[in-house]
This record gives sequence, structure tokens and C-alpha cells, in this order.
Amino acid sequence: MGKIIPRRVAGGSLAYPQASLLGRLSERTREDFLAVGVSESRPAGMTIISQGETDSSALLLLHGSVKVQATDPAGERTLLAIRVGGDLIGEMAALDVGPRSATVIACTDIFFKRMTKAELRNFLARHPDAAIEVATMLSERLRWADRRRIEHGRPASVRVARVLVDLYEAYGTRSGGHWDLSVPLTREELASIAGIKLSTAEKIIRTFQQEGLVSGRYRGIAVLDMSRLRQRAEIA
Repeated sequence: MGKIIPRRVAGGSLAYPQASLLGRLSERTREDFLAVGVSESRPAGMTIISQGETDSSALLLLHGSVKVQATDPAGERTLLAIRVGGDLIGEMAALDVGPRSATVIACTDIFFKRMTKAELRNFLARHPDAAIEVATMLSERLRWADRRRIEHGRPASVRVARVLVDLYEAYGTRSGGHWDLSVPLTREELASIAGIKLSTAEKIIRTFQQEGLVSGRYRGIAVLDMSRLRQRAEIA
């Protein structure tokens, strides 16, 4: 399989979202991190991490996007998160002794660095600034999960609006007056993050479309008015 080349910007440097781990690191620390591990690539649709397996490597996603999902004992699958270029994936298994807690599937062709538990830990020991950013990243992911649980008592429309705001402000790209998400997001996946039924999510999206907040498209949604969507999400 040929390598998938990450997108570069003017000057030849790689472009990473500011919210991603690589986007937070200093240039020197980032370059040191990029030297760790082995480069690999996978095509869209391939499972790169499976829930329950005991492999302890961590993946530093350089290009493309993935979805993180988990299956409960009853067999119900839930979308937990989206990750894009610059994000660290599978770090929990590399930092503790437990099995994989979720499955990770490539949404697009992806390019990444695979590093062993020892390689990741040694890098963090040599770069305290990176260790602090990883701790911050883990804290933010825990807060994301906590918000989803706490919001179960909120109206369904508020929960959907908050999920859209969180996803698009973190991983979306702004073009003119609207926001797009580079990762294909189905109505079913949106419903699973918000913790509501698919039929409820579809009804809410139709309402948001009628209000001019979003535009619906196949396997995706564009946010047309982020300010008003934040109001619907009851975000100050």
C-alpha cells in the first residue's frame, strides 16, 4: 500500500488544528514527537483499533480523520468521538494496563505514526511540556464525556445543538458564513452522541434547517449560523 501524504501549508509545514495535541506543542517538541515511532497508512473504512484487544501501542494521527466508537454488552454501538490529524489515539492503553476501551475506524485515508508504550512514555519523560499537554487533552476528553452524561436531563434539541457546536468549533472549518465538518457524520451517529433516538435527531435537524441554523446533506450537516446555534444550545 502506498503512503498517504499529509496535507502541507505554505512553507512546507504540516497543518494541525489548534485544539489537537500537535497543534498545542511548540515547534521543537512537535518535531521531536514526529520522529517517534513508525509511519503507517490505512485506507478509509479500515478498523485500526478494536475494542477489547490487548495491543498497547499509541497512534499519532497526522492526516485524515477517524471515528471512535464503543459497543456495550447488549451490542448497542455508540459514537464516542471524532479525531483528526494532530490527535493522539489509543493513548489510554499505552498509559495504563487495560484493554482497548473503544474501536477506531478510519473515515478517510489516514497517515499516522505508531509508537509503542515504551516509546510514548520515554518521549513524555523527556518532554514535560508535552506530558502536560497530554494530561490537558485527557482532561478535556473526560469533560466532554461528562457533559454528554450531565446533559441527559436537558431537552433533546439543546443536546443536539451542543454536540454540533462542540464538534464544529473543535474540528470544523469555516468557509464564508458557514461551518463544515471534514468527517462524515450521519444522523444516527449524531443521535448516539447526544443520547437520543434517531427519529428524534432527524426531527430536530429538520427544525434547525427550517430555522436557518443548519443545512442538511447526505452524511453531513453544514452549520449556517453558529451564533444562533449556540443560543439554541443555551451556551453563554
